[in-house]
Amino acid sequence: MSKDVLIILHGIGEHTADSFEKEVVDAANNAIQRYDSYKQLKFEDVIDVRSIAYDHIFEEERKKMAENGSTVSKYISDNLGNVDLPNIIPTLAQFDKSFGDDDFKNTHVLDVLLYLSILGERVRSYVLNEIMDIVTHDYKDNNVNYHILSHSLGTSVMHDSLAKLYTVDKNPPKGKLNVRSPHFKSYWTFANVSRLVTHFSGLTGPFESIVKPGHTGVTQTFYNIYNEFDPIAFDIFKRFDPQKGEGWIPDEVFEDQYNKVVTKAVSRKNTHSIMGYIEDPLVSYPFLYTLMGEFDPSEDEQKTANAKFKSIESELEKITHFKAEHHITKDLKGFVKLLQKFDIYIKEDLA
Repeated sequence: MSKDVLIILHGIGEHTADSFEKEVVDAANNAIQRYDSYKQLKFEDVIDVRSIAYDHIFEEERKKMAENGSTVSKYISDNLGNVDLPNIIPTLAQFDKSFGDDDFKNTHVLDVLLYLSILGERVRSYVLNEIMDIVTHDYKDNNVNYHILSHSLGTSVMHDSLAKLYTVDKNPPKGKLNVRSPHFKSYWTFANVSRLVTHFSGLTGPFESIVKPGHTGVTQTFYNIYNEFDPIAFDIFKRFDPQKGEGWIPDEVFEDQYNKVVTKAVSRKNTHSIMGYIEDPLVSYPFLYTLMGEFDPSEDEQKTANAKFKSIESELEKITHFKAEHHITKDLKGFVKLLQKFDIYIKEDLA
């Protein structure tokens, strides 16, 4: 019997395909170990995980920028060519002095601006080609179920790539796929920033795109997951948070095939960590149940397993204080500024 295939895509930060796969697999196995009846299971033995990494594209550009010596906004503006990005051009002028340019160049927060401007199309083309290879070549002779997991900036990269790759046309042109081939069984987004990013990139937003559940979308079920103490998911930044009756998808599809999971658990200092997200019982149970056919613990075992998951009170107090003390503007500048501050926060020794 063929394994299900989980395609995963990382967010901002230094990642390789292998390193992000290890984070996802380790987190899933950590969650499995809380269930006595399933300790013998290994996530990687049941699921074929296919990790796509695009950070090397950013890394190449960061090195060029360092060698160039110009400010971030000037470097990006000089390399935009004929790209028309009306929402990003005025914003770039704000980044020269307000961010401490030399330090800013050396952080992965810069990836957001690079994706929004000079690297967006290159990253999307790379990711969609990787997806195309997986679903049309690597498993073309097997009857498998496909799932997708994306995190942080990866939620926007994945959204934009799939929106470009898939069409409802029964006879799609070369380089595109019909939504039914394949129709992903589940789609998992963690700290979904697709709405914010498409607002500035000018691309089709998640409320209008094909990346949705239902027969006219790319997936059977859609999981939208965020932690209220994850700064990247703060609601002031155009969080993707569809409501029933607003027209994103039919109400019956919204009720049956869309799943919103909101957590306040603080089990790691970095509340944006994909490992912390997956290990959270509110996430781990539906995640493991959906992807692992053998995983179906009793209600009592679920309660016992959930009790083994511990939030760190000291870290909860710190992140609560962090959230309260940072009054950030609601625009792109505020978002990037908060990313910088959060990066500093998780690196500080506050013990």
